[in-house]
Amino acid sequence: MATMDREDTIGTWLERQGMDHPWSAAPVLAAAGADVEWLQELEGGVGPAALIPAVEWVSTTVAMSTLLNELTDTTTRISQLVGAVRDYSQMDREPLQRVNVREGIDNTLTMLAAKLNGVAVQRRFGSDVPAIDGYPGELNQVWTNLLDNAIDAMNGSGTLTVETRADGKDIVVEVTDSGPGIDPSLVGRVFEPFFTTKEVGKGTGLGLDITRRIVVDRHNGQIEFDSRPGATTARVRLPLSR
Repeated sequence: MATMDREDTIGTWLERQGMDHPWSAAPVLAAAGADVEWLQELEGGVGPAALIPAVEWVSTTVAMSTLLNELTDTTTRISQLVGAVRDYSQMDREPLQRVNVREGIDNTLTMLAAKLNGVAVQRRFGSDVPAIDGYPGELNQVWTNLLDNAIDAMNGSGTLTVETRADGKDIVVEVTDSGPGIDPSLVGRVFEPFFTTKEVGKGTGLGLDITRRIVVDRHNGQIEFDSRPGATTARVRLPLSR
Protein backbone atom coordinates (compact mmCIF):
# COMPACT_ATOMS: atom_id res chain seq x y z
CA MET A 1 0.00 0.00 0.00
CA ALA A 2 2.86 2.39 0.78
CA THR A 3 4.43 1.68 -2.60
CA MET A 4 1.12 2.29 -4.37
CA ASP A 5 0.67 5.61 -2.55
CA ARG A 6 4.21 6.62 -3.48
CA GLU A 7 3.53 5.63 -7.10
CA ASP A 8 0.46 7.89 -7.21
CA THR A 9 2.39 10.78 -5.69
CA ILE A 10 5.30 10.37 -8.13
CA GLY A 11 2.96 10.10 -11.13
CA THR A 12 1.08 13.24 -10.16
CA TRP A 13 4.31 15.18 -9.56
CA LEU A 14 5.82 14.10 -12.90
CA GLU A 15 2.62 15.03 -14.69
CA ARG A 16 2.83 18.52 -13.21
CA GLN A 17 6.40 18.79 -14.47
CA GLY A 18 5.16 18.18 -18.01
CA MET A 19 6.09 14.53 -18.54
CA ASP A 20 4.00 12.99 -21.34
CA HIS A 21 3.73 9.47 -19.91
CA PRO A 22 4.35 9.75 -16.16
CA TRP A 23 2.43 6.59 -15.29
CA SER A 24 4.90 4.39 -17.15
CA ALA A 25 7.81 5.68 -15.09
CA ALA A 26 6.04 6.09 -11.73
CA PRO A 27 5.62 2.34 -10.92
CA VAL A 28 9.27 1.63 -11.73
CA LEU A 29 10.55 4.51 -9.62
CA ALA A 30 8.23 3.71 -6.73
CA ALA A 31 9.26 0.05 -6.71
CA ALA A 32 12.93 1.13 -6.64
CA GLY A 33 12.29 3.25 -3.54
CA ALA A 34 12.26 6.71 -5.14
CA ASP A 35 9.95 9.43 -3.88
CA VAL A 36 9.13 13.06 -4.66
CA GLU A 37 11.95 14.30 -2.45
CA TRP A 38 14.44 12.27 -4.48
CA LEU A 39 12.99 13.62 -7.73
CA GLN A 40 13.31 17.16 -6.42
CA GLU A 41 16.96 16.51 -5.61
CA LEU A 42 17.41 15.14 -9.13
CA GLU A 43 15.83 18.27 -10.57
CA GLY A 44 18.17 20.41 -8.51
CA GLY A 45 21.16 18.47 -9.80
CA VAL A 46 20.39 18.37 -13.54
CA GLY A 47 18.18 21.45 -13.86
CA PRO A 48 14.50 21.72 -14.86
CA ALA A 49 15.22 21.45 -18.59
CA ALA A 50 16.96 18.08 -18.23
CA LEU A 51 14.63 16.66 -15.59
CA ILE A 52 12.31 14.67 -17.88
CA PRO A 53 15.12 13.03 -19.94
CA ALA A 54 16.92 12.18 -16.70
CA VAL A 55 13.81 10.59 -15.21
CA GLU A 56 13.23 8.60 -18.39
CA TRP A 57 16.84 7.40 -18.40
CA VAL A 58 16.70 6.37 -14.72
CA SER A 59 13.35 4.57 -15.05
CA THR A 60 14.49 2.72 -18.18
CA THR A 61 17.75 1.66 -16.52
CA VAL A 62 15.97 0.44 -13.41
CA ALA A 63 13.36 -1.42 -15.48
CA MET A 64 16.06 -3.17 -17.51
CA SER A 65 17.97 -4.09 -14.35
CA THR A 66 14.80 -5.53 -12.80
CA LEU A 67 14.07 -7.48 -15.97
CA LEU A 68 17.58 -8.93 -16.02
CA ASN A 69 17.27 -9.96 -12.36
CA GLU A 70 13.95 -11.67 -13.08
CA LEU A 71 15.48 -13.41 -16.09
CA THR A 72 18.40 -14.61 -13.98
CA ASP A 73 16.05 -15.87 -11.27
CA THR A 74 13.83 -17.63 -13.82
CA THR A 75 16.81 -19.26 -15.50
CA THR A 76 18.07 -20.47 -12.13
CA ARG A 77 14.67 -21.93 -11.29
CA ILE A 78 14.48 -23.72 -14.65
CA SER A 79 17.98 -25.11 -14.13
CA GLN A 80 17.02 -26.36 -10.65
CA LEU A 81 13.85 -27.95 -11.98
CA VAL A 82 15.71 -29.70 -14.80
CA GLY A 83 18.25 -30.97 -12.27
CA ALA A 84 15.46 -32.18 -10.00
CA VAL A 85 13.77 -34.01 -12.90
CA ARG A 86 17.07 -35.64 -13.86
CA ASP A 87 17.79 -36.72 -10.29
CA TYR A 88 14.19 -37.80 -9.72
CA SER A 89 14.14 -40.03 -12.79
CA GLN A 90 17.65 -41.34 -12.01
CA MET A 91 18.56 -41.46 -15.70
CA ASP A 92 21.79 -43.24 -16.63
CA ARG A 93 22.35 -44.64 -13.14
CA GLU A 94 23.01 -48.17 -11.93
CA PRO A 95 19.92 -49.79 -10.34
CA LEU A 96 21.46 -50.49 -6.91
CA GLN A 97 23.66 -47.83 -5.36
CA ARG A 98 24.23 -45.63 -2.34
CA VAL A 99 21.22 -43.36 -2.02
CA ASN A 100 20.98 -39.99 -0.27
CA VAL A 101 17.38 -40.07 0.96
CA ARG A 102 17.30 -36.35 1.74
CA GLU A 103 18.16 -35.47 -1.86
CA GLY A 104 15.42 -37.76 -3.13
CA ILE A 105 12.82 -36.17 -0.86
CA ASP A 106 13.93 -32.64 -1.77
CA ASN A 107 13.69 -33.47 -5.49
CA THR A 108 10.24 -34.97 -4.97
CA LEU A 109 9.05 -31.85 -3.15
CA THR A 110 10.34 -29.79 -6.07
CA MET A 111 8.37 -31.95 -8.48
CA LEU A 112 5.22 -31.49 -6.37
CA ALA A 113 5.71 -27.74 -5.84
CA ALA A 114 2.59 -26.87 -7.86
CA LYS A 115 0.43 -28.81 -5.37
CA LEU A 116 2.04 -27.19 -2.32
CA ASN A 117 0.41 -23.76 -2.65
CA GLY A 118 -1.25 -23.12 0.70
CA VAL A 119 0.69 -25.92 2.40
CA ALA A 120 3.44 -25.11 4.91
CA VAL A 121 6.33 -27.56 4.51
CA GLN A 122 8.52 -28.34 7.52
CA ARG A 123 11.75 -30.18 6.75
CA ARG A 124 13.26 -31.88 9.79
CA PHE A 125 16.22 -33.66 8.27
CA GLY A 126 18.64 -35.26 10.68
CA SER A 127 22.26 -34.24 10.17
CA ASP A 128 23.48 -37.75 11.00
CA VAL A 129 21.43 -39.67 8.41
CA PRO A 130 23.82 -41.67 6.18
CA ALA A 131 23.27 -42.88 2.63
CA ILE A 132 21.70 -46.32 2.22
CA ASP A 133 21.85 -49.16 -0.30
CA GLY A 134 18.84 -48.89 -2.55
CA TYR A 135 17.13 -48.21 -5.84
CA PRO A 136 16.83 -44.41 -6.06
CA GLY A 137 14.14 -44.31 -8.74
CA GLU A 138 11.92 -46.69 -6.77
CA LEU A 139 12.47 -44.81 -3.52
CA ASN A 140 11.51 -41.57 -5.26
CA GLN A 141 8.25 -43.27 -6.21
CA VAL A 142 7.72 -44.04 -2.52
CA TRP A 143 8.25 -40.41 -1.53
CA THR A 144 5.97 -39.28 -4.35
CA ASN A 145 3.11 -41.54 -3.25
CA LEU A 146 3.42 -40.65 0.43
CA LEU A 147 3.79 -36.90 -0.12
CA ASP A 148 1.04 -36.78 -2.73
CA ASN A 149 -1.38 -38.63 -0.43
CA ALA A 150 -0.50 -36.31 2.46
CA ILE A 151 -1.09 -33.20 0.33
CA ASP A 152 -4.43 -34.54 -0.92
CA ALA A 153 -5.49 -35.37 2.65
CA MET A 154 -5.11 -31.70 3.62
CA ASN A 155 -7.20 -30.52 0.67
CA GLY A 156 -4.70 -27.79 -0.24
CA SER A 157 -4.24 -26.22 3.19
CA GLY A 158 -2.29 -27.34 6.24
CA THR A 159 1.16 -28.37 7.43
CA LEU A 160 3.28 -31.08 5.85
CA THR A 161 6.17 -32.31 7.99
CA VAL A 162 8.95 -34.49 6.59
CA GLU A 163 11.43 -35.92 9.08
CA THR A 164 14.46 -38.16 8.62
CA ARG A 165 16.63 -39.66 11.34
CA ALA A 166 19.11 -42.45 11.93
CA ASP A 167 18.03 -45.31 14.19
CA GLY A 168 20.71 -47.92 14.78
CA LYS A 169 21.27 -49.85 11.55
CA ASP A 170 18.24 -48.22 9.92
CA ILE A 171 17.04 -44.82 8.83
CA VAL A 172 13.50 -43.64 9.47
CA VAL A 173 11.49 -41.31 7.24
CA GLU A 174 8.22 -39.86 8.51
CA VAL A 175 5.69 -37.93 6.43
CA THR A 176 3.03 -36.24 8.56
CA ASP A 177 0.03 -34.23 7.40
CA SER A 178 -2.41 -32.12 9.41
CA GLY A 179 -5.47 -33.50 7.65
CA PRO A 180 -8.56 -35.04 9.25
CA GLY A 181 -6.95 -38.47 9.62
CA ILE A 182 -7.88 -41.97 8.51
CA ASP A 183 -10.86 -43.76 10.02
CA PRO A 184 -9.44 -46.24 12.57
CA SER A 185 -11.44 -49.05 10.96
CA LEU A 186 -9.67 -48.39 7.63
CA VAL A 187 -6.03 -47.97 8.73
CA GLY A 188 -5.39 -51.70 8.44
CA ARG A 189 -6.60 -51.73 4.83
CA VAL A 190 -4.56 -48.89 3.33
CA PHE A 191 -2.04 -51.28 1.73
CA GLU A 192 -4.69 -53.46 0.07
CA PRO A 193 -4.60 -53.30 -3.76
CA PHE A 194 -7.37 -51.10 -5.19
CA PHE A 195 -8.45 -49.86 -1.76
CA THR A 196 -8.67 -46.07 -1.50
CA THR A 197 -10.26 -43.50 0.77
CA LYS A 198 -10.34 -40.92 -2.01
CA GLU A 199 -13.40 -39.99 -4.02
CA VAL A 200 -14.30 -41.97 -7.12
CA GLY A 201 -12.01 -40.98 -9.98
CA LYS A 202 -9.32 -39.48 -7.73
CA GLY A 203 -7.46 -42.58 -6.64
CA THR A 204 -6.54 -45.97 -8.09
CA GLY A 205 -5.87 -47.69 -4.80
CA LEU A 206 -2.49 -48.87 -6.05
CA GLY A 207 -0.14 -46.16 -4.75
CA LEU A 208 0.31 -47.54 -1.24
CA ASP A 209 0.36 -51.15 -2.45
CA ILE A 210 3.25 -50.25 -4.77
CA THR A 211 4.89 -48.29 -1.95
CA ARG A 212 4.70 -51.28 0.39
CA ARG A 213 6.18 -53.57 -2.26
CA ILE A 214 9.12 -51.22 -2.85
CA VAL A 215 9.83 -50.67 0.84
CA VAL A 216 9.27 -54.22 2.11
CA ASP A 217 9.99 -56.51 -0.84
CA ARG A 218 12.70 -54.51 -2.63
CA HIS A 219 14.48 -52.84 0.30
CA ASN A 220 13.79 -55.19 3.24
CA GLY A 221 12.22 -52.30 5.10
CA GLN A 222 9.01 -51.58 6.99
CA ILE A 223 6.15 -49.13 6.53
CA GLU A 224 3.27 -48.27 8.84
CA PHE A 225 0.69 -45.56 9.49
CA ASP A 226 -0.30 -43.76 12.68
CA SER A 227 -3.39 -41.61 12.32
CA ARG A 228 -5.49 -39.31 14.40
CA PRO A 229 -7.36 -36.11 13.50
CA GLY A 230 -4.78 -33.43 12.70
CA ALA A 231 -1.79 -35.78 12.48
CA THR A 232 -1.45 -38.72 10.12
CA THR A 233 2.07 -40.14 9.86
CA ALA A 234 3.47 -42.54 7.30
CA ARG A 235 6.61 -44.07 8.80
CA VAL A 236 9.19 -45.80 6.57
CA ARG A 237 12.12 -47.74 8.04
CA LEU A 238 14.95 -48.70 5.69
CA PRO A 239 18.15 -50.66 6.47
CA LEU A 240 21.45 -48.89 5.85
CA SER A 241 22.98 -51.85 4.07
CA ARG A 242 21.68 -54.67 1.91
